[in-house]
Amino acid sequence: MVYQKYTLGFIRCPETNQVLLLNREKSPWMGRWNGVGGKLDADETPLSCIVRETFEETGLKIDSYIDRGVMLWNVDGEDRGGVHLFTADISQQQLEKYPTPIRYCHEGVLDWKHLDWVLHEENTGVVDNIKIMFQNVFGASSKAVFTSKYSDKVLISFVYYPQGLGTN
Repeated sequence: MVYQKYTLGFIRCPETNQVLLLNREKSPWMGRWNGVGGKLDADETPLSCIVRETFEETGLKIDSYIDRGVMLWNVDGEDRGGVHLFTADISQQQLEKYPTPIRYCHEGVLDWKHLDWVLHEENTGVVDNIKIMFQNVFGASSKAVFTSKYSDKVLISFVYYPQGLGTN
């Protein structure tokens, strides 16, 4: 399996059906809503990376992340690695203590978005594979694999393997 050197996390408030998203200032996905996360440092675990990246990008100390597997990318026929996926649930009280929109760091603007807005079929402002992944990621196991295949910057395939590759 290709080494995953990135993390991506989604912070959700089930009581309000909202998720904290980042509108990116730079590539990849400039101008699109995405989760928080980043590159693993040397000798860093994926979990410690997502906790660190979340704090750096949002100022939030989230220790309740759950491992939701990995997402792999194939771009124009070339495997491009992937990302470790995590989710964390927070309470409505915690959400209310973090008003948005806010620009916390150089990465972009953070905002709480309702999941129905994120998933709306006419919403083109959210990273395309994220919209599809949200159908399963909050209940996925650590064995899950999500695959995204792109051709000329267009998502042409997205497959969810709940028990990992080769077991479905």
